[in-house]
Amino acid sequence: MDKKIKTRAPAIDRCVLILEYLQSHGASSISEISKATGIPLSSMYVITDAMREHELIRIDDNGHLHLWMKLISLGNTASERMDIRDLVKPALIALMDATECLAVHYGIMYGDEAYYAVKLERPGCGMTIRSREGMSVSLVHAGLGKCLLAYQDDETRQRLIRQLDFAKATPTSIGTADDLVKELALIRLRGWAFDNSEGESGIRCVACPVFDRSKRLVGAVSIVGTVTEFSDDKIPSIVELAKRCVESITQHL
Repeated sequence: MDKKIKTRAPAIDRCVLILEYLQSHGASSISEISKATGIPLSSMYVITDAMREHELIRIDDNGHLHLWMKLISLGNTASERMDIRDLVKPALIALMDATECLAVHYGIMYGDEAYYAVKLERPGCGMTIRSREGMSVSLVHAGLGKCLLAYQDDETRQRLIRQLDFAKATPTSIGTADDLVKELALIRLRGWAFDNSEGESGIRCVACPVFDRSKRLVGAVSIVGTVTEFSDDKIPSIVELAKRCVESITQHL
């Protein structure tokens, strides 16, 4: 599981651990969750009984825990009242204005897929790229997707790689799982991802991960341009601009 966050409210920490385990693994028994999270069985019974009373979970006839209705209500309200665009758009606009580009994106991982959550196109650039908000992002061919994949935990990353299609989209596309593994290691080492016309010919992209204050991955920012505008000598400065954008978003988070 992800790194455990410890606060001065251990009961809440344990409640969140249980919810996150159920989110990842689905219906599970109390003993399974106790073994995976390290929460003592005695505490598990007390906490899960309270969670059931608050309709955060339900317990079926076989003793398995399930996420339940209160979470849907809370999630819907949060979605209605907090638009991710409001958090990231100012930083994305500043990034777009800082250099000649075609578009900027904010992407997220949801389940086993990466998605474009926000896309802003440069006005009057005269060229359109295929991305759109809500569209899935390639974890092989897109800088944004590779960046999001690189910072998954080892088990998730390895599992997803086994499921990927490595058919090449362009001559520079990554074509094997081994090559992708090496690329992801490089991304983690230098802190940013690069798409060298791997999804669309003539298009390049730089992407940087976004972490919250607890150092958990929450998304990634990408900036897209033509090979001419994103020439090799300009890439370092574009990377620095993207990192500055990410720092701004993290402060707002």
